[in-house]
Amino acid sequence: MPLLTLLGTSDVHAHIHPWNYFRGKEAEVGLAKISTLVKQERARQSGQVILIDNGDTFQGNPLATYFGRINAQAPHPVVLTMAAMGYDAMIPGNHDYNYGAAQLETWRQCLPFPLICANVRDSQGQTCFLPYLIKEIEGIRVAILGLTTPRIDIWERPEFIQGLQFEEIIPAAQALLPQLQAEAVDVLIASVHSGPERLPAEANSAISWRSQRSTWVDQPSLEGENMILALAQAVPEIDVILCGHTHQAVPEMWVDNVLITQPHFWGSQLSRVRLHLEKEQGRWQIQHKAADLISVTGVPADPEILALTQRHHHQTLAYLEREIGQTLETIPAGWQARFHHGGLAGLINQIQIEAVQAAGVAVDLSLACIYTDQGHLQAGPITLRDAYRVTVYENILCVLEISGEILRAALEQNATYFRQLHPQHLPSDPSEVLAPSSRPYQWDIYAGIDYTLDLTQPEGKRVQHLMHQGQLVDDSDHFRLVLNSYRAHGGGGFPMFRQGSLCWQSADDLRDYLVRYIQTHSPLYPTTFVQSNFQLIPDLYDYYLERSASASASPL
Repeated sequence: MPLLTLLGTSDVHAHIHPWNYFRGKEAEVGLAKISTLVKQERARQSGQVILIDNGDTFQGNPLATYFGRINAQAPHPVVLTMAAMGYDAMIPGNHDYNYGAAQLETWRQCLPFPLICANVRDSQGQTCFLPYLIKEIEGIRVAILGLTTPRIDIWERPEFIQGLQFEEIIPAAQALLPQLQAEAVDVLIASVHSGPERLPAEANSAISWRSQRSTWVDQPSLEGENMILALAQAVPEIDVILCGHTHQAVPEMWVDNVLITQPHFWGSQLSRVRLHLEKEQGRWQIQHKAADLISVTGVPADPEILALTQRHHHQTLAYLEREIGQTLETIPAGWQARFHHGGLAGLINQIQIEAVQAAGVAVDLSLACIYTDQGHLQAGPITLRDAYRVTVYENILCVLEISGEILRAALEQNATYFRQLHPQHLPSDPSEVLAPSSRPYQWDIYAGIDYTLDLTQPEGKRVQHLMHQGQLVDDSDHFRLVLNSYRAHGGGGFPMFRQGSLCWQSADDLRDYLVRYIQTHSPLYPTTFVQSNFQLIPDLYDYYLERSASASASPL
């Protein structure tokens, strides 16, 4: 019985070496480790292995920025790595457009394998990539259909995707099905840069992905962004879906007879699908299929890949060590930055307000997104690495005119970051106050308003005492709000912002403004950024601050 193996990576975000550029330390991630696993699988099954990357590959860490913006003429280390690893195909993710469609096309031309995607078209209505790829392995015809999240049309800078059309996932797949069936393929794989639209309550447990989907919770996302469950139901002819985008590990999930899997991000896991086939009445038929995730933890990095990209790695390290200023005291991250309006949120809000005012645009409010829990600024010198830790993504600034109703709805959505809490039964670990589906980039802290979030109340009823300049905010009030472009376009589960009117957007991204601010305002005095304009009920900051005084609290 022939065995085919499908190997998949997704959301690698330019991680090649086992190194965390944001934290400046070794990490169990990267394509160099993945390469070792791929070689092991190929050694077991010569010629019967297909390797696919599912997108968000060229963006996402300082190495990506350095070779995507600063030294973009040099051979890209990700291109060199993927070529050496012998990928069969790649699907473009939304972040692969962050340096522009023209730059992505340059990289595509350097790759010795195709980018495939059926739902991206040019201004003439022609697909920008091969819609699918057919590989014949020992007489077995395998079709790989590529699809990506269509919400690139909302998130990306218009000038970066000018003339491009992003079709919805399901209609694009259905339209190609007759053509694929006419190709007499034996196996149909859909590689889709989109994730499950619903998650089990304990999504990090492998067994939970076999639970009843009626008990699952919605994944905060835009309409059409994550469509994997719906795709499997709408196109049951698909045998396997390799998905991505959400960074959520999915070892093995089934929708009827469609097998679905997704590896964890940054090259920390490799998806493996095994397909056992037999010939029946002259056609190959899948008799058994199964998926699992292989961790790179403890796996040695492939010395071939390390040597190939060593120069690029060291160039990136040298770039990150550039000093841009100083701070007199540490500006903390983690729960210390999230449970009150501390120095980190205050710094970001101050930078955003000054950037807008310098452009001659009036603004009333600012929204600071706390992207990660590693974005602290240690007392002393501040380097470019620190700036990357604070602003992980290449988001520009936008000013929206919004109503009081939109503001309140956004704050209610913001409050869903937390579980419903009981003041007398708070967990010892601050991470346990978060809702199961929460992601770090879904928490915002505002400047320009005073507000209370009562976390003892159910979702939708948590915003209290919402005031602007001493007056209660009415639904009919209007404000100008500065925020990052991802949030302005509804990203992270905030579709209400799409109802606002865009008044202005920047040419530079937030990290550029952060670096310039630090350079011109050094040394920083963190206490000047602390505000007292919002309150959580119960007071999580004081509670965990008191606990950490006697024992080290777990970081979020």
